[in-house]
Amino acid sequence: MARGRGEHPSRPVAVKEVLKEMLSGDLQGLEARQRLRRAWEAALPPALLSQTRLVDWRRQELWVEVAAAAVGQELQFLKPRILKALERALGPGAVKDLRIRVGEG
Repeated sequence: MARGRGEHPSRPVAVKEVLKEMLSGDLQGLEARQRLRRAWEAALPPALLSQTRLVDWRRQELWVEVAAAAVGQELQFLKPRILKALERALGPGAVKDLRIRVGEG
């Protein structure tokens, strides 16, 4: 996922990622990740959004990096609500678990 942070509603996608998707002919994969990013931004409180970064989405697990352990703990408390919001936005089974790691955020 893109590393950009801030209040802007749509975060940039790395050119490397876009080219990789285009060359592999998997524009649907890129589109799915963009839908995931929009759903993530809608599911999170704005105060937490700026302190998180989507890292990966594989095997129905969404990996998120947070700026501090306290943010990770808050996401753990909100995890059921976040997963329900992602299910509503992306469909059942798209994201079954949320994995959180502390890093740069």
